[in-house]
Amino acid sequence: MLIVGGAVVLAAVVFLAIVLAPWKSVRSEAPLDTDIETRLLLGEDPAQVAADADAAESQHPGVHVLDPDGADDEDADLDDLRDVD
Repeated sequence: MLIVGGAVVLAAVVFLAIVLAPWKSVRSEAPLDTDIETRLLLGEDPAQVAADADAAESQHPGVHVLDPDGADDEDADLDDLRDVD
């Protein structure tokens, strides 16, 4: 009887560890796009959904850096605007 009780307690501890251990990392992840989530919940192939998402992402234009030096001097920009006259 003691062995059965110990096995039940051990099973409960293992179950809680499996459920609660990844909880913080799961909450810190960015949420899925609603279209992707819907497709996955409808049972589509995850590899195909990922390939489609990557293809759609590659079609978007990239971000272009306007200042190649990386300097972000907002005060100089405002001074340039004041000296327009």
